[in-house]
Amino acid sequence: MAVTATDGQPARKFYGWTNAGLFFFIQLAASGFVYFAYSVVFPVMVETMDWNRGTASLAQTIALILLGLCYPLTGYLISRFGVRKTMTIGLATMLLGLLLLVSVVTQMWHWILVWGVVMGLSFSLTGPICSQTAMINWFNIRRSTAIGIVMTGGALGGAFAQPALAGMMDYFESWRAAWLIAAGMVVAALIVAQFIIDRPSDIDQYPDNVDPRLAENDPLAKIARPKTHRTDHDWTMKQIIRTPTVYLLMLVTLGYLGTFFFLLNHGILHLTDNGLSSIQAAAILGLAILGSGLARIPAGWLGDQFELRWTLFGSISLMAIALSGFWLGQNIIFLSAMGMLFGAGYGSLLVLGPVVTGNYFGERAFPIINSVMAPVMLPFAAAAPAGAGYIFEATGSYDLAFAIAIILLGAGLVAAFWMKPPGPPASA
Repeated sequence: MAVTATDGQPARKFYGWTNAGLFFFIQLAASGFVYFAYSVVFPVMVETMDWNRGTASLAQTIALILLGLCYPLTGYLISRFGVRKTMTIGLATMLLGLLLLVSVVTQMWHWILVWGVVMGLSFSLTGPICSQTAMINWFNIRRSTAIGIVMTGGALGGAFAQPALAGMMDYFESWRAAWLIAAGMVVAALIVAQFIIDRPSDIDQYPDNVDPRLAENDPLAKIARPKTHRTDHDWTMKQIIRTPTVYLLMLVTLGYLGTFFFLLNHGILHLTDNGLSSIQAAAILGLAILGSGLARIPAGWLGDQFELRWTLFGSISLMAIALSGFWLGQNIIFLSAMGMLFGAGYGSLLVLGPVVTGNYFGERAFPIINSVMAPVMLPFAAAAPAGAGYIFEATGSYDLAFAIAIILLGAGLVAAFWMKPPGPPASA
């Protein structure tokens, strides 16, 4: 249902989908060519600098811990200044970190400080909470689909970045070339971010372009109602922490994030240890990221059609099956297929997890929940890169790390099965 202006002039085109396109590109540049690029640049840095895998992985662990600890700051900045200004601050911080990587880093402690602290802060300020908050503000009926579109950007960027940056590092014989290319992409993202509009009310529009004052008498608006659960209660944080749903969601999130962090950090090293070339290993991990991207829009559509715990359950199952194949497989075609399946499961969960929060607890509670829960949950998931690195140094293989990751996914399966939309608290 289109909204028309009250003064007889044509209404401005609905900006929600434009916002989705802007965030798509920002995620492609900042997440795809920086966050996902880590998995292909890090092994080259380790080999070139002759670093200990476990100690060098501390940088990623610190970055992920800081990502969680800084979520309250991100939530505050969003509430105080809005998504656009918060994203701008984050991208500027990311650009600074990349330039330091190119020009300053020569020793292990430089790497840990820059990637762990500077880039960790930038990941929090540019992370999913910004784009997801904006999409939840702009969409209700097509919320899951919109988030799926936005989150596809990072995965597609990562899929292209993996082989492209590996090739550029080979050509220039330097890992610094990869971070310089990433810096150029972040400059482009900074420009694009200036066109973000935080809320529909900022330009006299409405979520999904449906004016609630006219919707009661419009048959098209009645048809375009959500098919899945949407809370009609204004949840407070005190009420939320009393529901088992939020803890089940945390267990699901811990499982899929910790597993992905492990594979992102050590997947290429695991494959090259088993005899694949660095280019082959990078291509397989690139397929995992591509699978993540291809699954996000379909997962978003499914999240708007079916109750979320069943889509969560199916996505975690995909990850568990694929991770087992990735661990034990030897054939490059089989490993490529497992990479795609693993990525598809992860990409689906990356979309559906935030939608659970928004649908079950509401728009206003969404950034609050992320700001409070992320500092509690992410440090545990962030232990995966360094933990797996030290497991390898102690045992000579990643077998124990893979087994722990599969157990975590199994716990997430149980949690997803029991996760139901919470009813309004008795006090309501």
